[in-house]
Amino acid sequence: MKIVKLSILVFIIFIVLPFSSCVGDDEFSLPTLSAEKEYENLKSLTQIASLYQGSLVEIKEELTTSGYVVSSDRAGNFFKSIFIQDAPENPTIGFEMKINATNLHERYAVGRKIFIKLKGLFLSKSKDGSYQIGVRNSFGNGIDRIGVNDYVRFIDRGAEIAKITPVLLKISELNEKHQNILIKIKKVQAEIKGLKYAWPKAGSVDYSIDRTLISCDSLQKIIFRNSIFSDFKGLLIPDKKGSITGVFTMLESEKILTIRNTSDVNFTEEYGCFNNPTLADVATIKAFFKEEETVISDNLKLKISITSDATKGTISAKNAFAQDASAGISLNFTAIHNLNIGDQVEIAVGGLKLTNPNGVLTLNVENSNIISLQSGTLPTPEIITFEDALSGVYQSKLVKIEGVQFKDITKNYQGENMLTTNCENELALLSVEKEAVFANNLVSTKKGAITGIITQNNGVKLYIRDELDVNFTETYGCTPVVIPPPINPAPTGDLFFSEYAEGSSNNKYIEIYNGTNIDIDLSNYTIELHINGSTDKPKILALSSLTNIILVKSGVLVIYNSRASDVIKNNGTSSSSVASFNGDDALVLKNNDTVIDVIGLLGEDPGKGWAVAGIENATQNHTLVRKSSVVKGSITWDASAGTTADNSQWEVKEQDDFSSVGKK
Repeated sequence: MKIVKLSILVFIIFIVLPFSSCVGDDEFSLPTLSAEKEYENLKSLTQIASLYQGSLVEIKEELTTSGYVVSSDRAGNFFKSIFIQDAPENPTIGFEMKINATNLHERYAVGRKIFIKLKGLFLSKSKDGSYQIGVRNSFGNGIDRIGVNDYVRFIDRGAEIAKITPVLLKISELNEKHQNILIKIKKVQAEIKGLKYAWPKAGSVDYSIDRTLISCDSLQKIIFRNSIFSDFKGLLIPDKKGSITGVFTMLESEKILTIRNTSDVNFTEEYGCFNNPTLADVATIKAFFKEEETVISDNLKLKISITSDATKGTISAKNAFAQDASAGISLNFTAIHNLNIGDQVEIAVGGLKLTNPNGVLTLNVENSNIISLQSGTLPTPEIITFEDALSGVYQSKLVKIEGVQFKDITKNYQGENMLTTNCENELALLSVEKEAVFANNLVSTKKGAITGIITQNNGVKLYIRDELDVNFTETYGCTPVVIPPPINPAPTGDLFFSEYAEGSSNNKYIEIYNGTNIDIDLSNYTIELHINGSTDKPKILALSSLTNIILVKSGVLVIYNSRASDVIKNNGTSSSSVASFNGDDALVLKNNDTVIDVIGLLGEDPGKGWAVAGIENATQNHTLVRKSSVVKGSITWDASAGTTADNSQWEVKEQDDFSSVGKK
């Protein structure tokens, strides 16, 4: 009897022991494959990606591919998808596999190598370049999730569980080839402190919440997307900076990072990209400028005096001129500032951008960069000669020029006028806007000294802040030339789109041409970007936000993608998110609320792009140039696009043909 009982006990231990030894892997009931199993027609993810040729691919052959799992839905931040990459270290490609099931982490833990039997599945590629595997959707034009009862027969779990090493990248380096892989970004922080990961607003119907991370290296930003179903949605994002790991994706050209759980967030350093900056002078800061746009990477600050006066209506409340003992500089703020003439201001410049619009070296500033502000004494203007002024070396400095007079003493201050010393040489005043408090006053009919700031706009100009800058007390030295005031003609036509490029990667721009007979004030003009032709919530660029809001007759302005190539930037006017369009996105040019020109058709999603001049999808991967015979825009896209090369208003050129950008 004892022998029987002992045998039963041994039998029970024999049965129980193998099961108890599996607990702790969270996969105790799931069999894995041995390392020895081999597959016929085993292809790499790159080889599978090459099957995609522009449309949905049905895989009919017995093909197998493999990859390493990098996502996890354990914390609820991923939903009904697994993301895989082709190697645990230094991956070259990643895929998203859509599965109509939850708790996928129980089968497919991070690092698990899986084998996907592809026959019967479909391969797709988003317009942002993300490769996806699933089943065909009900419309037959895309993919849907693999059924909850089907996916296990397509996926084998390999024995290998590798340690995944995230790819270390900067935000500026991320592009479509990094999609669906695990990445790591250093020196980032939440753009706004004190926010929760994904706490929804009352009444919100969104399933995910977007926060913004900002790089302390470049000030570039990335969307930080979290689910309202994640178990950390109510936690605060740490008010510190550091590194973050997550799966990278893109949508509508926007860069997006998704973490598996809060362990992916390693923010341990003091918040702030440029704390305790070192004092530098303006000349040092200006010397950093090397190209069209330069980011100041050093942790520095300026202590400068404001020399311009926004209260007189001669300069925008978002702009200013300032200087120290070394040099002067133009300031462009993202919002209205409260700086007054003579103020002493400290500005942290680390991470700010230097640009050169119209040849004026400009520091682009946010009000949050102002460290301190106090009233001060206006610097004494430097006395220079007429020839010194024309040399341009005193750009953005407060100067005084003696022995000058207006060349045309019949005009008022509004608009442009010329200064001269000998009645022949000329120095142009920067155009005085109609909002200036002295715009309608007649210019002085005498001669003397003038104070102002040297600037540039199609040549060297002198900016005067007020009529008091003109101190003319001597007898006029030139023979007065009485010129009847010009009659400003009514404009003929209006602005219109003259060129459009949807090139490779981010090589995108829109060119606008002033084909009227007068200079045009851009204050009332806007460009709208309508995603997929939608009429809802367009992205809007108000042209009043540009540094120079006067577009001269026969002049052009070029709005480009901030990541466009140098050949575009060097011929461009300003970057904007409206230049993040794709071939199926419509563009609208408005004067006040009146549509004056369009590219594409509102209310229609064309798929890939619209036909132009009989060429299918011409708004995708092409450059469109308005024919020279066109003198105004068209609010009817079909009439503008035409059906043949003869009746179209556009010439359709090859992708990345930028030979005429900025040269209408």
